[in-house]
Amino acid sequence: MRNVNQTLQQAITLHQQGNLVAAAQLYQDILTIDSKQSDAHNLLGAVYVATKKFKLAEKHLLKATKYASHYAPAHYNLGKAYLDQRKLHLAFAAFSKAVKLQPDYTDAVFLLANTRVQLGLVADARPLYEKVIKLAPENFEAHNNLGSVLQELGDAQTAIAHHQNAIGLKPDFELAYRNLAHALVALERHEEALKVYQTSIEYCESARLYQFMGTTFQQLGRMDEARQAYLKAAQLDPAMGSAYRHIAEITKLDNVDGIDVVKIIKEGFDVPNMNEEGKMHLSFAWAKVNDGQKEYPIAFAAYKLGNDIKSKEQVYNKATNNQLFNQIKSNYNQKFFSEASNSGLTEDKPIFILGMPRSGTTLVEQIISSHSNVTGAGELSYMSDQVKQFKGGALAFHKRFVRMNQAQWHEIGQNYLAGLNGYDEGKSRITDKMPHNFLNIGIISKVFPQAKIIHCKRNPVANCLSLYKAFFGGKSSHPYAYNLKDLAHYHNLYEDLMAHWRQVLPGRFYEVSYEQLTSNQESESRQLIEYCGLDWQDACLDFYKTKRKVKTASAFQVRQPMHNQSVDLWKRYGEALQPLLDDLYIPEEYRD
Repeated sequence: MRNVNQTLQQAITLHQQGNLVAAAQLYQDILTIDSKQSDAHNLLGAVYVATKKFKLAEKHLLKATKYASHYAPAHYNLGKAYLDQRKLHLAFAAFSKAVKLQPDYTDAVFLLANTRVQLGLVADARPLYEKVIKLAPENFEAHNNLGSVLQELGDAQTAIAHHQNAIGLKPDFELAYRNLAHALVALERHEEALKVYQTSIEYCESARLYQFMGTTFQQLGRMDEARQAYLKAAQLDPAMGSAYRHIAEITKLDNVDGIDVVKIIKEGFDVPNMNEEGKMHLSFAWAKVNDGQKEYPIAFAAYKLGNDIKSKEQVYNKATNNQLFNQIKSNYNQKFFSEASNSGLTEDKPIFILGMPRSGTTLVEQIISSHSNVTGAGELSYMSDQVKQFKGGALAFHKRFVRMNQAQWHEIGQNYLAGLNGYDEGKSRITDKMPHNFLNIGIISKVFPQAKIIHCKRNPVANCLSLYKAFFGGKSSHPYAYNLKDLAHYHNLYEDLMAHWRQVLPGRFYEVSYEQLTSNQESESRQLIEYCGLDWQDACLDFYKTKRKVKTASAFQVRQPMHNQSVDLWKRYGEALQPLLDDLYIPEEYRD
């Protein structure tokens, strides 16, 4: 046994020195002598985790936990093996066991917190990160992660302090700079966010930092500075496809300021290590360029390539959407609105701007929010979140809502208004331009009977093509947007639902046509402002001059004077749109 102990110490020394191959051999030698030697199983498993040989790692670590069930490091290493394989629930159990056996095991507490975040248990992760910081105040990753958790929980102010602590402990910690800037942006402190990016570049210049800087410039309407940031990102990382897409989106090909956008994007296709995500972004960029050059067949082929890649991660379920839309129509019927008393809140501050995405909702909000008595809050999820987070999801919520009493309706309204507090600038109106609130018109009408509702509508073919051409980042709420057949299906459901709302809630909402608005700007804008109960201000005609932040895919377009150049653009795509036209319902007013 003495020989085993000596060999184990030799192996551990080699392990600590980074000589994993030699260490693994000695651990194996030990196990040939004593197959139940738990330390050898544990440390050999750790070597296999480090070298990503996960099957072997699990084999030995499970034996380690069997022969020494109360040995916390074995459970910790087993958790790491599971975590690296994205076996999150198994990792959670292993780290929990390690922490239970050794409550002050800092590394185990930290990875348990990380696992909880990845499982979506964000609130549960907070006390764990706080515990890590108490045990190891110098742990810069714990400060950063706690900041991210706090921001997700709505406490961006406290998040900022922890990101700053992380940077203080590790001045070249790129992720902490990014997260600090994100927290500042969440608090509308954009200039401070830009300074953070500029400072971070001095310590850890990276393509990603330049890209986020570009996004902040873009949201503020500072397009020249945004373009330069994106160009720098592409220069530092030629495989960053998203940088090319941003450049294409904010650059007019007839006024490129000496920048050969076509050449830059074309060269992107020659980058050898471009992954599928990068190719997706690059395809949208190439499509945008060719669209601007009126090379529509090439543009459509590029859009299709990008959308085909995107659709792999976004699955549109026709049956589920059929069920949801039918449920809404069934629940919010004429009988409900005729029998239910008008017992909602009297608050009239919200202005709900809704409709299909890319139907002009951002444009309408820009016009209205240019008024001195209006705060433009952008796309607010407070109403839809209450629906989605209800036990049983949206279907259950809508079924339950029509059976609620006045107090419950008031609670929904108060929860929504609480979310508006962060946007309240003391003005008489606040706009909420969440497009998909068209699903919630029945709820809005009951909870806020005095609130204004504006429905933006657009030629269905033009609307669907605009969606197909748009890039929606992350796990978007538009899974229907990446396939022409899916677009037709979802738009038909939308048209049918809007017809239902007109029938059961006649005169409840104001409808504005994108085509009429872009053709008759002043008259249509005046009617919008009048509907909102506001006096006319000429600033509403100069909406594109506003300094307010715009986050949506329309951020570039609404920084330009109004035009109607895109009204009939869809006709130039010809036969490529036939799969859409075969299935799409087109109301009479849009038929030639």
